[in-house]
Amino acid sequence: MTKSASNTGAQDLRLARLGVAVVGAGRIGIELIRNLGLMGLGRIDVYERDRHRADPLRNRYRVHSGDFWDELTLGRLRDYDFAICTVDDRAARVRMNQKCLVANVNLVHAWTENAIAAVAAYPFGALDDCACYECDQSRAARPMPLASLRLTVGGTETSADPASRIATASIAGALASALVARIASGAHGAVARKASLDTTSGDGTSVELPRDPKCPRCGALQRPVPIVLTRNRWAVSKCVRAASPGTLTQHVQLSDELDGLEGRSFSVGELVERYQGGPIPAKFALTIVEGRTVCLDFEDFRADPPRARSSRCPPS
Repeated sequence: MTKSASNTGAQDLRLARLGVAVVGAGRIGIELIRNLGLMGLGRIDVYERDRHRADPLRNRYRVHSGDFWDELTLGRLRDYDFAICTVDDRAARVRMNQKCLVANVNLVHAWTENAIAAVAAYPFGALDDCACYECDQSRAARPMPLASLRLTVGGTETSADPASRIATASIAGALASALVARIASGAHGAVARKASLDTTSGDGTSVELPRDPKCPRCGALQRPVPIVLTRNRWAVSKCVRAASPGTLTQHVQLSDELDGLEGRSFSVGELVERYQGGPIPAKFALTIVEGRTVCLDFEDFRADPPRARSSRCPPS
């Protein structure tokens, strides 16, 4: 066997062992799924909120219907090697970044901007100091090649026609699948990267994305983040208050914004007062324990822990 054939066989084996979560089954997602299937990936699961759009895929893939923010829990996410977001919406990309960053799972985004196909890779699983999607956004004011190009018809700037949009989406899906293969093979290198291709001119760019120490999402985050499954019940007993008086002033950063409250960082005391022992509408929370960031995972906690036999405080 030649060295080339041996390398190809090893690459095929690596791909066959991969598990991928694809978020979105639109034009980009369908092309991506098709390419991943041709590459021989071992497991491709699809998360799509539109049941009718997802139905044609059910015979070949495991499809989760509903909002990925609800369906793709941290526990499920950690079972994959890659999560690939093909939803053309910045808020969705921010949320995927938020979960993959904590779960330590490689993240790939694929989207389109008129005639431009764009992809970005964040190999969180390979690099603890990897830049995240919001690092990229914090540098959005810096001019990027191809970012302002538009198709023109008769001298008038317009959006791409339907056929061009379909072609651009297909290219974005193909680029994302190629990026997955490169990261899996080690050829990509442990670095975040953004690439774009103008489908009308054929011009492309590829830039490395260094981590931004001032990034609001990951700048102060020490990864990998330990994940602790815990009940989503906000009450502090008299025993705990007496033993640990600083508990109520402990701050937590929530994964979701709360109606009627500004920001996402609150003290335990504020949450206890507002929710009176009940759950808060958040998937998880980050807090500092002994100088290290820890994730409190609410959504994957399936059963209440055994109740104490007595409500009395233990003797000192």
